[in-house]
Amino acid sequence: MAYWRMKLRAGSHGPDMWGSCKKASVAAITYSGIAKVDLSRYSRENRPPGWDQIRGAAAKGSLSHFAWDIRGGEVIYVADSIRKEIVGMGFAKAPIGTLGYRFDAKSPVLDPDGDRWCHLIDVDWDQTFVPFRYEGPRAALLTVLKLKQEEIKLFERSTQEKGHRESGLSEKEARETLLLETAYPRYTPAALRMIRREHVALSNQFTKWLKNEKGIRAAQEQNYFDAIFKAGGKRFMVEFKVAHFGNTKRAIREALGQILEYNHYPPKVSHDHWLLILDTKPCKEDVAFMRLLRTRFGFPLTLGWRSDSVFEFEPVLNF
Repeated sequence: MAYWRMKLRAGSHGPDMWGSCKKASVAAITYSGIAKVDLSRYSRENRPPGWDQIRGAAAKGSLSHFAWDIRGGEVIYVADSIRKEIVGMGFAKAPIGTLGYRFDAKSPVLDPDGDRWCHLIDVDWDQTFVPFRYEGPRAALLTVLKLKQEEIKLFERSTQEKGHRESGLSEKEARETLLLETAYPRYTPAALRMIRREHVALSNQFTKWLKNEKGIRAAQEQNYFDAIFKAGGKRFMVEFKVAHFGNTKRAIREALGQILEYNHYPPKVSHDHWLLILDTKPCKEDVAFMRLLRTRFGFPLTLGWRSDSVFEFEPVLNF
C-alpha cells in the first residue's frame, strides 16, 4: 500500500481547492489539454489526445500517479504550499487494491473561474486531522508525490505532536505520551475505517485463494476467529492483520495476543494449527521471532502474507 502527498491548488500558488475537495469528499486535479478527457480509458502506454499539451514532466508525472497509480485504501496527505503545512489526510475510498480514479463531467469541484475539475478520487477525509508544519523540500514541483518510508513516519509523528499541543498537554506529558504511542500508536477514525476495509478484503482474498488453489472451504467470522477450516485431518484457525503504515511488528504483536486468547482462554479449545496472515511481506526479524516462538515454546504458528494475488507462508505449508 502506498502513501501520497498531494497539493490541491489551482497552480503552484493559485486559489486553494482543498476546502471544495474536503466538502465533496474527493481529491481533484486538472491540466489544460486533458481537462475533459476521461483518463480511465487510457494508460501510461496509451496516453490520451492532448497529453503533449500538458507542460512539464512534473505535471505529467503527477497526473499519471493520480489517474493510474493511486488505489483504494491508500493514504493521501494534503500539503499547502503557501501555508507550508500538511492540512489534511484521508484514504482513497475505492475497493482495496483497485484504481481510485474516476471521471465526472459534473464534478462538484469548481475553481474561481467556474471550470470543473473532472478528474477525481473519492476520499474518506479524516475530520479530526490536526494540521502540522511541513516545509516539503523534496520534489516541490510535483503536485502528486509518492512518499518514502521515512516521510511516512515523520508525518505520523508530526500529527501526534501537533495533536498533543492542541489538547493542552504539558511538554513532559506530551513527550511521555509520544513514547507510549511509539509502541502503541493510536488510530484515527479514518484509519480505523480503512483498516477494517483492508481486513475484510484480506479475509475474502485468502478464503477465495484457499478454495480455488487448494479446494478447501473456510468459514469466516466464526466464534471470534477471523477464519477456520480443516485440512489433512487438522483444524486450522486464521488471524488476519493489516500492517498500518507498514508496521508489521505492531500487527504481529496485536495478533499474537488475540491468537493466544482465542485458543487458550477458558472455555476455548485450541486448534491444531494457527495461521497469522499479514497484508504485506514481513521483515527478517518478524520471521526470526515467529521461528523462536515455534521452536522454544512449541506454538503451532505459521506466518503468512499476501503477495500480489497469492499467499506465501513461513514455514511452507502443505495443505
